[in-house]
Amino acid sequence: MIDNVEGWEQLDPHDAVKRLPTSGASTRARNSAGAMDYVLQPVQPSQFAVVAGWLDSPEATLRWAGPGVPFPLPAEAFAAALALPSRPGWTLQDADGTCLGFGQYWQTTPGSTHLGRIIVSPQARGRGLGRVLMTALCAEAVRRTAAVQLTLKVYRDNLVAVALYRDLGFIASEDASTPELLFMARRTT
Repeated sequence: MIDNVEGWEQLDPHDAVKRLPTSGASTRARNSAGAMDYVLQPVQPSQFAVVAGWLDSPEATLRWAGPGVPFPLPAEAFAAALALPSRPGWTLQDADGTCLGFGQYWQTTPGSTHLGRIIVSPQARGRGLGRVLMTALCAEAVRRTAAVQLTLKVYRDNLVAVALYRDLGFIASEDASTPELLFMARRTT
């Protein structure tokens, strides 16, 4: 059994705005009062163009959004292309409301929830926000779907993401993987 990611239990499922855990130096960003500055919230129509703007080429769109998502992705087509709300979309925002990351989850089978379209703004990469986003998104997915297993797919050549997911307890399954994509899963209990 894989342990839960440290800090998940600190998230209150009844809060409209989730305060993220403060453990780990790479996920800390404090304001002058010392409070955590990141929140995870449902994606809003006003953010569709921002997230779509991170997909700046057909290759980036395929890599981050998957096959079937058009490039360019017009804001008015965002919800339909990403199958919102059946696949809830969430944004990671700083204290000023700047959208820094995006991710989705959807139940694939009873007890199993898949995470997808996990992306950090190109301007915000390298600051540990992938860990912040993943920790919060995993907690939200478990809370909303009662998943006992989380799954995801990642390009094998995305070594930073593969390392992060392994660090968060995801284990690769070669049987379910392809030459390009690594399938990973983690128990939540």
